[in-house]
Amino acid sequence: MIIIGVDIETANLHGAICEFSAVGLDLDTGAELFVVTSLVDPGDVDWDPFAMRVHGIHPREVRGKPAIDAVWDRFLTELEYQAAKTGRPRRVFAHNASFERSQLTRALGDRMQVEFECTVRMARRGLREFAPRNHKLPTVCEVMGISFRETHRAEADARAAAEIARRLVVREAAAGDS
Repeated sequence: MIIIGVDIETANLHGAICEFSAVGLDLDTGAELFVVTSLVDPGDVDWDPFAMRVHGIHPREVRGKPAIDAVWDRFLTELEYQAAKTGRPRRVFAHNASFERSQLTRALGDRMQVEFECTVRMARRGLREFAPRNHKLPTVCEVMGISFRETHRAEADARAAAEIARRLVVREAAAGDS
């Protein structure tokens, strides 16, 4: 199975995506199978100053970068390639998937056809014995012993979400075998 973590950063809360990343990992080994990552030019939109402080991305950095449609097409092409190459099923995850899903749906409309599972929900279910103080990405990574230094950048967050999902899927499978 291929475990894929997806993350976006936004210029505002109206579907203005300014960075996209997807990281595919082999379920069994954790080996990285692919990365699709890019800054994204959301076009002529109002940038939220709070969002810029959170992720550090500014309008001048994304001018001339691909639009979300082009980056999304690269991601879909990679999904098709991986399916053909490996023949293995895939599961796509995001940390707080409802946010990623809502923003991608605003930006892509009907083209947003990929189902996301939520690593926050998985962590709430699968980490009960650790009782993390919250289920934010850095906290879950800390509890699970996953190296995570940079937050609110799409590639680092996607990689962390993929590794959280991978470990929890393995744990769930092992618990099911007991």
